[in-house]
Amino acid sequence: MSPLTLTQRLVRKPDQIFTDMDGDTVMMEPESGRYFGISGTGSRIWKLLEQPQTVNAIIETICAEYEVDIEQCEADTLAFCQSLLDNQLAEIQA
Repeated sequence: MSPLTLTQRLVRKPDQIFTDMDGDTVMMEPESGRYFGISGTGSRIWKLLEQPQTVNAIIETICAEYEVDIEQCEADTLAFCQSLLDNQLAEIQA
């Protein structure tokens, strides 16, 4: 798979099971039965992916809501979103 780009549009996979627990997100990927936990900006990104979003739009939102350097936000967001894809929690929309 080629690296994720800023212009690609991501969305949660529709069959994900998840819940909010005091600001953290706990989820289960149904095919593998694996559990995941995310917090902080990861939970915010997960919420944003309720609707299709470009990686760039996610970065803009996170930078507007949190005190973070744009370059660091870009690197962290790309890595986090790639992890969601790798773990079959999100998908790229054509």
